[in-house]
Amino acid sequence: MRARIVIPTYNERENIIPLVEELFRAIPDEARILVVDDGSPDGTADLVRSYGAREERLELMTRPRKLGMGSAYQAAFARILREGGDDVVLTMDADFSHSPRYVPELIWAAETHDLVVGSRYVPGGRIENWELWRRALSWGGNFYVRLITGLPIRDCTAGFSCMRTEFLAHIPFGDVRATGYAWWFALRMMFYRRHARIAEIPITFTDRRLGKSKISTHVIYEGLVEPWRIRFISEKASSSKHQVTNKTQ
Repeated sequence: MRARIVIPTYNERENIIPLVEELFRAIPDEARILVVDDGSPDGTADLVRSYGAREERLELMTRPRKLGMGSAYQAAFARILREGGDDVVLTMDADFSHSPRYVPELIWAAETHDLVVGSRYVPGGRIENWELWRRALSWGGNFYVRLITGLPIRDCTAGFSCMRTEFLAHIPFGDVRATGYAWWFALRMMFYRRHARIAEIPITFTDRRLGKSKISTHVIYEGLVEPWRIRFISEKASSSKHQVTNKTQ
């Protein structure tokens, strides 16, 4: 299967080239990597551009300023679907939280599923090197999302995933307003509502090797508000559908 691996970056100079090199050792020859850089002041884009001049399978998309993770993925997905030729799109973080060793397994699972999630919360999955408060925030956040939205995915906010492009083409991902980790469960709700074949594969999630975490109060706020917006939209759509049915009887 032809795969495109999308990696958003902002100030990942220390991590991006080592990650790219590990990925090239793990992925099939026909797979490509697309780095989406949001105007990193540390020169991340320059490193990727220089490496890409020697390795045609590494591509770079640059944006003028920090516009958010969700926006980066939206731009990348639109480009990939416009260009065509890829069977799957794989998404991952740039900081080694998502190990390249799982990439072949996620791609393989996408042969029989529309959405595959590298999960911390299914049996066999785990988290390493996180403080207790971050574990509690992540676990509680996922429970909160499932409780309010009904999304039957254990790891709703994981950024390590693989999607079939033929299914992604029917997803209105441009409608997702969230820019942080809430973007993930909003997108996955779209897959779920369209009866996607979904699988979760256990992974070991490790804290970033180098650099600082970029979680903010805005990201946490989005995580609290977005599930209710999703639920409201779902209930409104269900109510409208019921009213239309009654009118036709």
